[in-house]
Order: sequence, then C-alpha cells, then structure tokens
Amino acid sequence: MKRTLLPIGLLLVLGLLVGCDDKKEETPTTEEPAAEQPAVEAPAEEPAAEEAPVEEPKAEVDKEVFIKAAYEVTCVRAKIEDSEQQKEILAEVFPRYGFDETSFADAEKALAGETTVQEAIKSRMENCTPELAAKLKTEGADGTAAAAEAGEDKPAEEAKKVEKKPAKPAVDPGRYSGAVNGGGLEGAKIDINITSDHKISANFVGKREGKRFALGLKGDLSKDGKFTLSGEKGNLNARVTGAFKSGLASGQVTGKINEKGLNAAFNAKK
Repeated sequence: MKRTLLPIGLLLVLGLLVGCDDKKEETPTTEEPAAEQPAVEAPAEEPAAEEAPVEEPKAEVDKEVFIKAAYEVTCVRAKIEDSEQQKEILAEVFPRYGFDETSFADAEKALAGETTVQEAIKSRMENCTPELAAKLKTEGADGTAAAAEAGEDKPAEEAKKVEKKPAKPAVDPGRYSGAVNGGGLEGAKIDINITSDHKISANFVGKREGKRFALGLKGDLSKDGKFTLSGEKGNLNARVTGAFKSGLASGQVTGKINEKGLNAAFNAKK
C-alpha cells in the first residue's frame, strides 16, 4: 500500500512543478519604450547680405554763383550782430543763389580748399559794411532783388537779361538861344547848351534896374524833352523849367535878381 502511494505523490509534485512553469511563461513582459531620437533641426537660413547704398553723384557747384552767395553770407555774419536779424537776412540770401542752409554748407565744405574761390570772397569783403549787410535782405550785393525759385537750374540773377537802351531825348544836340521877357528885365536872354551825350546847361544874362547880371545854370534833361535848370551866385538865384518841342525850347524862369522876386518867360531856338 505504501509503495502505491509513493508514485502517486511523485506524480502530484511533478504536476505542480509543471503548472508553475506554465504560469511563469504566461506572464507578459513589459517592453521598455525605445529612446526618443532628438528632432533634427532644419539649418537656419543665413540673412541675405545687405546691399551697400548707392551714393548719388554730387552736383557740381557753380563757383561764380557760390562766390556771390558766400560773400553775402560772410558779410551778414560779420556785420549783423543780432542773431535773429542774421537768420532773417540769410533766409533771403540762400534762395537768391539757389541754396538752402544745408546745401550751402555742403558747397562751402567742398570748396574750402579752392584758393581762388577763397581769395575772391576775401577780396569782396573789403566792400562789406553794416549798411550793405542789412540791405542784403531785399537785394543782392550786385543789385539783384529776385530770389531763385525751387527747381531752377540757375539763380535768377544768372538769367540773361535783355537791357533796354534808354530812348534818346527828343532833342538835337546844340545851342538854343532866346529872349527872357517880363519880371522887369532888360535885354535878358538865355543860352541853353545840349551836348552829344544829352547833358544840359545854360547861361542866363541881362539887366535889372540898370544892374547887369550873369548866372550859370545846370540841370537834367529827360528823354521826353523836359528839363530843369538851376543856379545861384551871391544875391542871384534862378530856376528854369521848360520843354523842347519841334526844335523850340520854352518855359519859365523864377527866382531872385538883386534880392527881388522874378517870374519871366522865355523861348529859345537853335
């Protein structure tokens, strides 16, 4: 009986052992996750190279115009002490020659080494006075009053000017003589002389109350033939006004002869 139980017991033990192995095999194994690969970054784009700015060619400075402008600017800065007055005048000077404050400073820098330019400015400064500097607000040192407008290639004073020749007076040169009548004069006459360049002078002679007199006269002749003459000597003074018409000069003589008033008429012809 004991021999029979022994094999059965061994079989049971072996069965238990086999069952345990099967359970061990059924136990799932936990797989470790694969290590994450670091993301590959795309190469950064290199910034495009900046293009070097293209410098615009600098406009050539007109030296003659600059000399005029620089002389006026220098004169104002030297002779006008009030800073506000300086600014007001320079605000008129710069555009007169096609500059503003910045462009003038650029031109001044560009021509700083030009000996002839600097000498020309220095030479003109001999004529600079406080009166002239103040006057530059309304007109240039050369009499130019017009300021350059924006966009002009040349300042206004550089534009060609058509000079009108003054019309010749309506008088032929020569000597015109005639009597002076009235005012208590005796044998009085006037000799008017017109030169080839149309300058006028005269001699006025005669008697008054038996006393002789002679007086030289000088004056102006207008292009339309009108004239004025005057003269004075001692107790004599006279003023002659008149006009030339059709080769005849006529007018009035006023003044004092021997300290007495005078009002007389005259006609004189060539």
